[in-house]
Amino acid sequence: MSNFTLIKKNPTPGEITSSLTGSTGDGAGLHFDGTAGALNFTPPDLGTKFSFEFVIKSDSYDDPVIKIIDFGVSGNAGRFAFGTASATSYNLGIYDNSNWVSFGVKVLDDLKVHHLTLTVDGTAAVLYDNGNQVATATISAGHNIDATNDAAIAAFYAGSANFFEGTIYRARFYNRSLSSSEVQTAYERADVDFADQYG
Repeated sequence: MSNFTLIKKNPTPGEITSSLTGSTGDGAGLHFDGTAGALNFTPPDLGTKFSFEFVIKSDSYDDPVIKIIDFGVSGNAGRFAFGTASATSYNLGIYDNSNWVSFGVKVLDDLKVHHLTLTVDGTAAVLYDNGNQVATATISAGHNIDATNDAAIAAFYAGSANFFEGTIYRARFYNRSLSSSEVQTAYERADVDFADQYG
């Protein structure tokens, strides 16, 4: 399996973690086979305003219980997850340490590459797909994300063997809530066309 690379060279202001790359550095991203292989790491402090940016492609949506990112996977003081659950009708949503809150859209079920950005400002969560706002949700402020001491990318659903099946090309975390124009810039910042770079 490829590795999780922390890139600090010329970071975007407020960006505290950067990219997922193949172990050869070829930019091909990390592929997850759906049977095992979450990336566990010690999470940074994010505060009450933060953003996640992913370039991601699902290979299957037959068993769509996935956690794109899960803070507090061992069940300590806090919990915050971004992914899908049966409670959200397999739409993308957030687990805010008490309930799953659905965005009402699946997005990844077309099995194409997507640039997903999630911004959180207190209790206001906004989901962007390919630079465009597609959904909003109100979440609990009690997720206590900074109390978590572990996190996982492509985490498996607790109590089952459902892992994410697909490729994650980019994973960035920001300790601020990106504006809509900043999300658009993040989507467009590649030197080559998005479709050509990640197609």
